[in-house]
Amino acid sequence: MTTPTHDALHDAARLQEIADLGLLSSDVDPILQDVAARASAHLNLPVSLVSVVLDEALHVAASHGITGMWLDEAGGHPVEWSFCATSVRTRDAFTVENAAVHPDHRTNPLVTQDGVRCYAGVPLISSRGFVLGNLCVVGMEARTFSEDEMATLRALGAEAVRRIEQRRIV
Repeated sequence: MTTPTHDALHDAARLQEIADLGLLSSDVDPILQDVAARASAHLNLPVSLVSVVLDEALHVAASHGITGMWLDEAGGHPVEWSFCATSVRTRDAFTVENAAVHPDHRTNPLVTQDGVRCYAGVPLISSRGFVLGNLCVVGMEARTFSEDEMATLRALGAEAVRRIEQRRIV
């Protein structure tokens, strides 16, 4: 894979795709909620998000397991805290087995303050080829992710993209 010459987070066409799909609208949540819940259940982790990664922030489009948490109230967090931004940049799945020792995330407030220890996310790639964000699962204990679990996450991510694109704003 070649390294992009620019930061994909700031790609104007990608950000326009997010706008065209209306992904910051509150009516996105109901069509993706069960995908998030199924991801959490299948991977046996307490939290799952359908994230939209913008240039400066991560927006939670749908979630499972964050009710009553600050993330639920805030609806997102700064992009520099985002595990999901890695998949936007690489277009590949990203896993972290133990965030407390991961070189890029060990000082992340989600790790140091909220106790995040493991993460697995797959990019949500539109039919036009843009990475919109991720379907991810998060846990509070270190763990590894099997190929079967990642395949399940990819299949659910593809379902999320299909649902998102069915509501494309023309």
